Amino acid sequence: MTIMILVKTVFVVSVLTIVFSISDASFTYTVSKATGLGRRFDGIGGLSGGGCVTRLLADYKSKWYNQIMDYLFLPGFGASLHILKVEIGGDVQSTDGTEPSHMHTADDENYQRGYEWNTMVEAKRRNPNITLYGLSWGFPGWVGEGKKLPWTNSTLRYTMNWLLGAKKYYNLDIDYIGIWNECAWDKGYTLALKAAITAAGLKTKVVGHDSKWDVCTTLVKDPEWAAAVDVIGAHYVGSAIAEECAALNKVQWSSEDMSLDYDTGSLCWARSLNQNYVRANLTATIAWDLIASFYDGLPYSGVGILRANEPWSGHYRIGRLLWVSAHWGQFTKVGWSFLKHGSGVGLLDNGGSYVSLTDPTGEQLTIIVETMDRNSSQCAHSSTVYYSTTNQTATFQLDTSFGHITQLYVFFTDLNILDVDQAFTYKGIITLDNGTFTLQLSVGVLYTVSTINGTKGAYDAPPSQPFPLPYADNFDDHQVYSEAPYFSDQTGSWEIIDTASTRGKTMRQMVPERPISWCDDADYPYSIIGNYTWKQPLNISVDVLIEKNGIAFVALGVSEGGCGNGSSGIVFSVNTTNNGSWQITNSTQLTNPVTSGIVSIVAGTWYKLTLVVLQDYSVGYVNGNPVGRCELTASSYSGWGAIGSSWDYVQFDNFCLQSPI
Repeated sequence: MTIMILVKTVFVVSVLTIVFSISDASFTYTVSKATGLGRRFDGIGGLSGGGCVTRLLADYKSKWYNQIMDYLFLPGFGASLHILKVEIGGDVQSTDGTEPSHMHTADDENYQRGYEWNTMVEAKRRNPNITLYGLSWGFPGWVGEGKKLPWTNSTLRYTMNWLLGAKKYYNLDIDYIGIWNECAWDKGYTLALKAAITAAGLKTKVVGHDSKWDVCTTLVKDPEWAAAVDVIGAHYVGSAIAEECAALNKVQWSSEDMSLDYDTGSLCWARSLNQNYVRANLTATIAWDLIASFYDGLPYSGVGILRANEPWSGHYRIGRLLWVSAHWGQFTKVGWSFLKHGSGVGLLDNGGSYVSLTDPTGEQLTIIVETMDRNSSQCAHSSTVYYSTTNQTATFQLDTSFGHITQLYVFFTDLNILDVDQAFTYKGIITLDNGTFTLQLSVGVLYTVSTINGTKGAYDAPPSQPFPLPYADNFDDHQVYSEAPYFSDQTGSWEIIDTASTRGKTMRQMVPERPISWCDDADYPYSIIGNYTWKQPLNISVDVLIEKNGIAFVALGVSEGGCGNGSSGIVFSVNTTNNGSWQITNSTQLTNPVTSGIVSIVAGTWYKLTLVVLQDYSVGYVNGNPVGRCELTASSYSGWGAIGSSWDYVQFDNFCLQSPI
């Protein structure tokens, strides 16, 4: 069996025959809209958030930033994503870092903080029809009104302010809003949020509730609660759905999926995109995460639709996962419809699946076919799925309802081939024979056959470079309310402020109390910078001002980020309590000091803290004077540099990281 494809060149049209190994079985699948359509297609997307995953992208120079955003969102170029889901920053650790809140305190409101605003603006500039979706992972402590749960009037005000701020300051209409990622949810709050959205004249729809399918069990028993929920969103569903969900007759999404490496996770992603609808009628699938733009060494390093975590060099990498996304993104649009199961949607007889979608006019048609193998070792949060085990021949028969279609464009990826340059290759044009075409399907391949043509966009990224040393920053050149380049907050939130004094701009820790967290926040706020593999003599210094009372520290060899109580490392801290003290500890938890002492440190005064870590010992300095020495060494610790504080307002200036002089 062969597939006859006409391949376009500049001057001529030639005939190309592609032959795969012959399988033992041949099957025919009908493609028809004669008896109606399946469900509305809501898109595929990416999640910027749930862990500060887009943090380093914000520090790329505009040329490289724009190229990366084109790969993700520009229609007909790269992944061509239809949905952008973002974290509503809440000053909490949410996997790989913290995102700043628009309201650090009850009397604070600011919409210049964080990079999600610009991510949404730039995505929408490329695709004006993109769907926007916001969700909180945690909340500043004040919204709890003295409680540990956010079901308060303050939380309602906090969330509504974010929705209204998006419209007022960026002209962004947020299409969907969630409740609290993978945490408890509350009927009263859901009803109040729905009512507030309606009263404000917004068209934002409510997603319930970004966790597991047990949401359906709750809503089936409570029609009032169910009426306030527009979309059922569940995470990592393994292309399966609870029986109770069907009874609700609501739109259902895999509202967080994937958690896979930008290249090696491509096989699992290809299968999920197809089978989430084939097996579970899910009309949207959203990848966590949008982009691996956070430091290597943090949890889930490399996970994302593409990889971009070197803003100092501009280097980024495109993997096969982005081109798997393109097999959907470039050939479909939100508002199209799936065909019915058995009439263009189904499982292939020898494993794998196929889906067909058409536009509202019925003129366009896209068919996506995958034959992924089991690959259980690569698939995050996987469950039993229908996978391919052998080669097969598949003939697709378009009936008279698609009689106007005489040719189809073909794009192909063999996911057994590691070379990303061979992914998403244009294979020419199929000329239909009485409405039929035939594919020889080996195991591990992905086809898109469509009336729409696609493009494999290409830019040349600059080469990779290590983090630059020495590195210094006095923060004066940065925009107020932004985060200083290359710093990645792990607990707490740092932002540039203008002191209106001889100091000019400084970087300030902005969270005065523990937040309502999604996971464990560290005992003390800290922000990392550099390279997690550093295991060498280094010198870190910074000027600090503890505004009222509290702790400030610098650290080297910090090896951990993400959820947890803190990280091991060599940490030099000062404390204003009792007129001042210092200590050197082996973790950011600041417990069990290796050495400590008294030094005059008072609130409201600037001091320079310096930590020098050598092969044989470490020394802490205050204002250039050595105050403590211990046996902690560079050879015993590896990791980032860091600054940190207590849950207080502390300013930092004149940061420097270098090899010891």
